[in-house]
Amino acid sequence: MSLPLPGLSAESFASAVSRIARFRGQTVVVKLGGSAMEDPAATDACLKSIAALNHLGIQLVVIHGGGKPIDRAMAAAGLTPKKVAGRRYTDDETLAIVVRILKDEINVELVAKLEALGCEAVSASDLLYGDQLKLRGPDNTEIDLGRVGTIKYVSSDILEDYSCNYCVPVIPSLAIADDRGWLNVNADTAASAVAGAMKAEKAIFLTDTPGVLRDRQDPQSLLSRLTENECRKLIETGIIDGGMVPKVEACFEALEAGAKAALILDGRIPFSLLNVFLHNNFTGTEITR
Repeated sequence: MSLPLPGLSAESFASAVSRIARFRGQTVVVKLGGSAMEDPAATDACLKSIAALNHLGIQLVVIHGGGKPIDRAMAAAGLTPKKVAGRRYTDDETLAIVVRILKDEINVELVAKLEALGCEAVSASDLLYGDQLKLRGPDNTEIDLGRVGTIKYVSSDILEDYSCNYCVPVIPSLAIADDRGWLNVNADTAASAVAGAMKAEKAIFLTDTPGVLRDRQDPQSLLSRLTENECRKLIETGIIDGGMVPKVEACFEALEAGAKAALILDGRIPFSLLNVFLHNNFTGTEITR
């Protein structure tokens, strides 16, 4: 009789299934972005992880962005991305490209790949509702970002129906505005809102960083587990700085909204998502309240 998997003992297999089974019936929100989407091998490993967890009874919701494909599509159309206050300015022409890339291309492709892995999945682009994002400048003047939004409501009842039937909703980072038009939403913000609305066991942000490092030049200085207060102190002292700050703040938003834990994972590492459920140690940082 052959072993459950090549090179895997029956005992190890049983142990792995037992660990994962502890999360059966619980909701996990996965934000897919950055290098996890740019590297085909990393993307495939992530989708295989999602399918495996789904088969074992974990209720998953996937949120995705698509910044780099959008930039490439804009370049092909002769448009130059414009940033205002560190955010992508979204005019009508840009919005049309954003919607096409996120909703009609990336989303459809991700659903097709999950279904090819035997995972029931559905495109869910109409479950987030938002308002146009309003920012204030140093002189208290309003900063116009165009069709950029923030989430005000998540159709959690519909997501619950999908999850209870072990169907994986795949949601692009778009929201419906009061005028029924689309709003371009930061994918981390969208994932935080969904994780809170679903009271997720975990909100997992797949990024292109190993997690929070005490020393950015030393990968061995990874801080695997932190509380929100510890993170805020690290921000105050400058240990968490630069692009890591908004990633950590997205975790804060998820926790504030109701998620039990938020994780920053290195999406460049194949099966980093699955490792969270298989081992006590993984490449990333888990943040709790």
